[in-house]
Amino acid sequence: MSTHFAANDRTTVADPNTVAIRIRMYRQGLGDCFLITLPSRDGPFYMVIDCGVVLGTDAAGIQKLRDAVDDISTVTGGKIDLLVLTHKHWDHVSGFTQARDGIARWMVAQVWTSWFENPKDSLAKRLHDEGKRTEDALRLAADWLHAAGATNQGNLVTGLLDFLGAAAGSTDTALTFAKGLAGDNLRFRQPGEPPIVLPEIPGFRFYVLGPPKDEVLLRKSDPSKGQAYGLDDGSAASNAMFLNAVHRAPGSMAADAFADDTTLDNPFEIRFQIPLARAQRLEFFDRHYFGNVQDASLTDLKTSKPVLDQSWRRIDATWLDTSQTLALALDAITNNTSLVLAIENVATGEVLLLPGDAQAGNWLSWQALQWTEKNADGSKTVTTGSDLLARTIFYKAGHHGSHNATLKEKGLELMTHDGLFVMIPVDHAMAIKKRWGKMPLPDLVTRLNERAEGRVLRVDDDVTTSAELKASRPAAASVTDWKEFTSHIAVSALYFEVTI
Repeated sequence: MSTHFAANDRTTVADPNTVAIRIRMYRQGLGDCFLITLPSRDGPFYMVIDCGVVLGTDAAGIQKLRDAVDDISTVTGGKIDLLVLTHKHWDHVSGFTQARDGIARWMVAQVWTSWFENPKDSLAKRLHDEGKRTEDALRLAADWLHAAGATNQGNLVTGLLDFLGAAAGSTDTALTFAKGLAGDNLRFRQPGEPPIVLPEIPGFRFYVLGPPKDEVLLRKSDPSKGQAYGLDDGSAASNAMFLNAVHRAPGSMAADAFADDTTLDNPFEIRFQIPLARAQRLEFFDRHYFGNVQDASLTDLKTSKPVLDQSWRRIDATWLDTSQTLALALDAITNNTSLVLAIENVATGEVLLLPGDAQAGNWLSWQALQWTEKNADGSKTVTTGSDLLARTIFYKAGHHGSHNATLKEKGLELMTHDGLFVMIPVDHAMAIKKRWGKMPLPDLVTRLNERAEGRVLRVDDDVTTSAELKASRPAAASVTDWKEFTSHIAVSALYFEVTI
């Protein structure tokens, strides 16, 4: 294996030949926050990518996010050369509300986000309007459930709105603040635009891979059979039943939003259905599903006491149990609008791949991209999306290692660089609380370790010191390679940082 890792230099020397490339992944919880340092003519060039944690993160996690912001301020002196906002999800932008006071002191030179956030883009405007209609439908569904006396169910739907950042507009507020940090220096990036070379860092080129301006690909969240490394247990039936309730809510706008969706029909034929009001009057159902019955033959397995309340047997509200999973399904188009950047080190040809939460359709769109550049001798060099993947040395795993955010043959299998290493911003324990049991997807994590020969770092890795990291060598890494790799990693409870 050839390696390109450098000694872990902590200086801020202006000479670009002595300032290394550093990638710092903060460990604030389930969310993205990265600080990338590139050598420039005038010293380090500081680039921040996203800053957030998932909704429901406890006070300690939010404090850790604030600590990350303070650390960024300390390292950079508050001078941020480039702030990248990949997409409008709370776990990527919450810091712009939760740590606003610290971020407000940053001096941000420019902000990049995708064309999807451009209010003048007609496709973006139409898709935003459609999303707003869906949010309105969910609000009506929540009101309907509360009016029907289904308070718990209504609260769950309200929780779904909170996840989407729709209930109080909190995600919009955070993103609007972030987009304004550089004043007029806000750029909406387009896939396939000419490679971007910033005057401060002429040794690097930025390629914009996504999001696609193809509505079909934007809507393609899940990979087709064989395109990824496994499937999530997304509870499609429960999601369909949830949408059915939304669809049928009296006065709901969802009737328009989902008018052509045949999956909204009841999952059982009419001949197998018994109306709820009738079931409540039948002795069998009253005894076993609705009534408070003391029956010695029915005992609580934990207490061994007779069961009095039979409501635990009912499944009439079970369709709401996966409301958080459904939030991802309904909001998947937002993940697919992630700004995707490939940063090329011109001297080595190596690439840093930063896909945000891009999902299947976004990944597939990269295959059609190509850039033609004229060389000094008059010849032309053609660079394709596949070329950039083949030269990727660092991959920020998409969407916290989810099943639909790292494609197989048209993704990871194209990353053939023998020095590849991966960072996964994931907290599996928090994902379980959110009912995302396969975040990250085990099959994908296994393959990432195989491809990167064990050079995979996760936010939730149980290490906080360099010694612990060195002692945690994965089976996929050789002793020599792991020693070399870990010698160039700074470790703390707050971050992992790899120096190239």
